[in-house]
Amino acid sequence: MVRWLCRGVLRLLRIDVRTLGQLPPGPALLVANHLSWIDIVAMVARFDCTFVAKDDVRHWPFIGALGEALGVIWIDRRRKRDLRRAIAKLSDALQSGSRVVLFPEGTTTTGRQVLPFRSSLLQAAVMSRVPVVPIALSAHAADGQGETLCWVGEETLLAHLPRVVALRQATFEIRILTPMAAGPTRKVQSAAARAVIVSARRLPMRRQPAVGNGVSFFAKQNFRPIESSEREIAR
Repeated sequence: MVRWLCRGVLRLLRIDVRTLGQLPPGPALLVANHLSWIDIVAMVARFDCTFVAKDDVRHWPFIGALGEALGVIWIDRRRKRDLRRAIAKLSDALQSGSRVVLFPEGTTTTGRQVLPFRSSLLQAAVMSRVPVVPIALSAHAADGQGETLCWVGEETLLAHLPRVVALRQATFEIRILTPMAAGPTRKVQSAAARAVIVSARRLPMRRQPAVGNGVSFFAKQNFRPIESSEREIAR
């Protein structure tokens, strides 16, 4: 039902989703750069998967209910101790055969760069010994207006929707890259996945801080997983 709903939203917004490559069979941690709320809609429309998301979104009208239906793994980034619970929950999901999508940048961008990845939650893939699948996302539209599909800054969802509807020939591309065996450590795995995504998008390796958070319902809110030491994760 959720997949049917997401496909309907894409048709309504006249967004063509193109998928390049195929996901491997079985469980995997899908690691992608983050452009917009459209990332989630497009991937749910195409794949059987769930996500890691910021706990605040859980309380949004309608959106929270959809997340529950998908079995989203929620994390409260304000509580450092919640990281341990989220890693365990993510590991359980992977070991049970699920595909879980993670956006390690922790916020959306215009696609001009891929921000540094936060590696904490990739510990679940290392623990579960499941492959990590890098996914490069990009957005395109007529007249070079592809960045309009990206949801950045403090813009609300209700303000973003009319701009998306006005686009012509809007295309959202999901490029599935070669699966990577579970790395020796989360930081090695994170750096390798980011490098592959940057290479696929032909972007420079840049270090850039994330933008600030929104605070109202349907305002864009950044999800930055808490970074923690190996000792704290193991504790």
